Amino acid sequence: MNKFILLFLILFTSSAWSQSSMRRCTLLPITDSVGGAIGFKVFEEVEKELKNSNWCTYISNSAMINVFSRYRENLPQYLKTKEVLQTVAEKLKVGSIVRIGIVNEMKGVEVQIEVYGENGEDIYFLEKSVLTTDDVDMIASTAKNWLDMYSKMIPYDAKINGILGDQITLDVGKGYPIQVGQAFLVKRPVAKKKHPLLKKIVDWDTEVLAEGKIFSISDNQALGQVRIYKSDKKLAAGDWVRLEEYRQELIKDPTIDTDAKDNETLGTLGILSLGLFQTSSSVDTATPNGSTRMSGNLMGVDVRAEGWITRQYFAALEIVRSLGSLKKSSGNPTKTNVNATSNTIKLTGGYKYLPIGFFYGPQIDVYGGYANHTFDLDYSLPDGFGKNSISGLLFGTAANVPINREFRFFAAAEFMPFPTFKDDDGMYGTAKSASAMELEIGIKYQYTMRTTIDGSIESLQRKATFNSSYKEVSYSDNRLKIGLSFNF
Repeated sequence: MNKFILLFLILFTSSAWSQSSMRRCTLLPITDSVGGAIGFKVFEEVEKELKNSNWCTYISNSAMINVFSRYRENLPQYLKTKEVLQTVAEKLKVGSIVRIGIVNEMKGVEVQIEVYGENGEDIYFLEKSVLTTDDVDMIASTAKNWLDMYSKMIPYDAKINGILGDQITLDVGKGYPIQVGQAFLVKRPVAKKKHPLLKKIVDWDTEVLAEGKIFSISDNQALGQVRIYKSDKKLAAGDWVRLEEYRQELIKDPTIDTDAKDNETLGTLGILSLGLFQTSSSVDTATPNGSTRMSGNLMGVDVRAEGWITRQYFAALEIVRSLGSLKKSSGNPTKTNVNATSNTIKLTGGYKYLPIGFFYGPQIDVYGGYANHTFDLDYSLPDGFGKNSISGLLFGTAANVPINREFRFFAAAEFMPFPTFKDDDGMYGTAKSASAMELEIGIKYQYTMRTTIDGSIESLQRKATFNSSYKEVSYSDNRLKIGLSFNF
């Protein structure tokens, strides 16, 4: 199960990096003909500009400096080779590799800039100029102007890096001018045109696949909804997105049906869940009279309220109660039928990690808190039946992953590392050890904008062992639960 979740998250969040965006860039070491006296200072100025730009997410090449240093004497030639550029693109996951060369002349310097694509041979931008000065600020200013020109030539504003039904996530530069409500076109490149002499890319042939609008933005990413499809081809990670001129209007959440009221919005405070379950329950005891097992089906209710303290921190209260009767399953109990009741109270808090930055995408919760599990059976000293509880700190993790627009898969695991056993009837005494663990997997169906129908299977194991003549008591439950969750 954990392997499935991990694979899903990797595929969902990382598939687009197989084709790196031209808006992810790096700057190669700047070479000159005076041992780096000019190149190093120009590099600092240009790198600072790229780090502060909003058209490019800058990726430092510092991890490769040691590699470059091995080729110091032939670095200008080394940085022109296709294999080196491909390695840089692969290691840094960039689509724009900026290379600047400086050659000292009798009266000034010759400056040249080239921007290569990730294949190491496509030249996206090429400029050369002879300056009558070797002033670092003038050289750096010239390079910055060229990069500004290049940024305006990039044939897209963002690339798709995730798809879920009609919803897409976009990789955009930090601070890139994008607005909620802005319309966009999805395009796919079908051919590129090169200059016959300079060999640089001068134009792209594209086909329009779809139209849509942006409805949410976070750092380096945006979330859009496709409204109209222009082709029967499916959208794919790596497709281009070109933003249109922004026109402000009310944007409805994509989960809202097109006939829903305009003023409907998703809740922002938390979630209230109510579930009914049937549990196949068993109780095992080891007493001076031998081992006994009682089993049967119990019915119960599970209520959980989760409040969002901030976007990523939450607190939750959960109350669970079940009741019914258990019958002899094995051994020779003096009571062959007993009434059974169990109660659980949990108070937890934790952190919600959003791998792609949006609630519609995968969610991973890590949390901790306190739990108390109480078990109450008709009293029978010979059989070890009575009232007791297991309580203490708990730790857990949960994953919530979209399958498509309507369905989400979720899984959770909890354990209590050092629980305390309390024996209300005094028959067991102090426990030598105690343990408690819960596992749950299920599916959520988006029934309305604010409501999901939930179905899950749970497995619960609680146990305590002793050094006395009463050696063990354990509780096992396998639950089938169905319920509703309300977003408020």
